[in-house]
Amino acid sequence: MDFLRPDSKFMTWLGLLANLMILNFITLFTCIPIITAGASLTAMHYVLQKIVREEDNDLIGQFFHSFKMNFKQATIIWVILVFVFAVLFVDWRILRMQGDEFPGFFIILMYGAIAIVYLISLYVFPVLARYKNTIGGTFKTSFALAVYGITMFRTFICGLVNLVPMAVLYIFGYPVIPVFLAFCFTGPGFVRARIYRTLFSSYEQAGQVETAETEEKNEERDS
Repeated sequence: MDFLRPDSKFMTWLGLLANLMILNFITLFTCIPIITAGASLTAMHYVLQKIVREEDNDLIGQFFHSFKMNFKQATIIWVILVFVFAVLFVDWRILRMQGDEFPGFFIILMYGAIAIVYLISLYVFPVLARYKNTIGGTFKTSFALAVYGITMFRTFICGLVNLVPMAVLYIFGYPVIPVFLAFCFTGPGFVRARIYRTLFSSYEQAGQVETAETEEKNEERDS
């Protein structure tokens, strides 16, 4: 039974699924107050990026390290995103009810804005988890990653992957709720982390950004 060996691919994937499930439950639990959701998602992406780079020791400790380190910025970013999405939702409802009264270009502009904000939201918490930056700088970097030509295909795939859990829940209903609760955040998050891993690496190799980990090491050295 070689597949039961600790270093076998089967056991490796089993361990990965267990880590993703644990991380998902932690993320769900820390999102419950709603206002902490931004910090929770940032911490989740921080851990997922470490898992993808095979640096996944002390999963829980790493999660709460990032949660604490990025809490202020992540919460402000979360509030901004919720506000923007709320405004767009209200505008969308108005369009649905009174669409005939608006010119066609306005409707196209409206849906374009929704798409852009959604795509930016795919990157903003992973970017915050990985890099030291201002809130404005984090949004700017996320916007560049979302709409830059070379990354558009990856962004499109990430956007679809992010919707898979909700689509599966909608199609199959109650029977898949246990699986949904186990992997609704970390499942698509892990796939996305693998997709943008090389993109982040190219940014760092070009010296365009400094990772949070690098800055932490510098602070430790200077202290």
